[in-house]
Amino acid sequence: MKILDKYIAKQILISIFAVLGVLVIVVGLLDLVDEIKKVNSEYSIILAFTYVILNMPQNVYEVLPIATLMGSLIGLSKLSSTSELNAAKSCGLSFIQITLITLKTGMVIVILTFLIGEFIAPKGQQLANNVKNIGESTRLSMKNTDGIWIKSNNSFIHIAKVYPNKIVQEISLYRFNEKQQLMESIYAEEGYYKNGRWYMENITSTNFKNKDVVVVNEEATTFEEFIDLDLFDIMVIKPNQMTLLQLKKYIQYLKNNSMESKNYELAFWSKFSIPLSCLVMFLLTTPFVHSSIRTASYGQRIFIGILTGVALFLFNQTLNKLSIIIDIPPFIGSFLPIIILLSLSIIIINKYHGIKPLLKLFSK
Repeated sequence: MKILDKYIAKQILISIFAVLGVLVIVVGLLDLVDEIKKVNSEYSIILAFTYVILNMPQNVYEVLPIATLMGSLIGLSKLSSTSELNAAKSCGLSFIQITLITLKTGMVIVILTFLIGEFIAPKGQQLANNVKNIGESTRLSMKNTDGIWIKSNNSFIHIAKVYPNKIVQEISLYRFNEKQQLMESIYAEEGYYKNGRWYMENITSTNFKNKDVVVVNEEATTFEEFIDLDLFDIMVIKPNQMTLLQLKKYIQYLKNNSMESKNYELAFWSKFSIPLSCLVMFLLTTPFVHSSIRTASYGQRIFIGILTGVALFLFNQTLNKLSIIIDIPPFIGSFLPIIILLSLSIIIINKYHGIKPLLKLFSK
């Protein structure tokens, strides 16, 4: 029986990776077309190709759940259309055993998805952003095109432009006292990090501590305490480009400074919900292969798989965005699509096979 298990698992995995390859190529080509439009004297076609290639792990991570659903449906349908599943059943392989085989195969995809999403995709996207910003000489910004804001205790820091290699421009620092009165403002045209310190150039500082306003101009100075370096690295990247450790640290920073953190909390829990959604996809597709869909042709099954995959992708994206708008807790918003799909799978299994196989499946 182990040989049969491996054969079924192999056919499913081959279909999943084939679908994954097609989806990644399609998404990559769309990204490349978009990047070619931005090619100029500074941002060459080679840099555009490099950017797209470095972004591919993130594309793999995002489409893996859809590829899992479509690939598992196609793989099982192929086995069903060639009567191999019927032969397996005649050898004593039950619906529950076939479902368990697919779920075990799903665990491989779950682990692969988590590893890509945690270790490979974030690093690839960060490198891709560095390539793009070096080539275009453009700034990175957080949430808007006006640079980034940083709050640290009683100080507020605004950085208009952030470049690779920890170079910043147009820095404004505002220091307040405990009564929220402005005590000092500092403006620097440019700064960079070197040898454990931040070096600032062309600085204008205005002191409001006394009744008389004191303005001091300096050509250069150093800040030993300006921005936490680890925090700085995190702030110039988007939530989906962060690792779990970076997200956890930044969420804690936002909460400590009484700032909104829901987008980052949603990204944090998505690191767990996206891999688990792949497992639910296996549970969702298995009953279809053993139901009335077996009368459909192989081509019709592929078409059904594509439609289902696209519909579930749009459903998942809409539900995640909606959870932020209607103020659902990020944990619930992240796992709600999985709960709905799992409920749908249970309903389908119960409809075609009754409650007994369902109880046996979950008891195992």
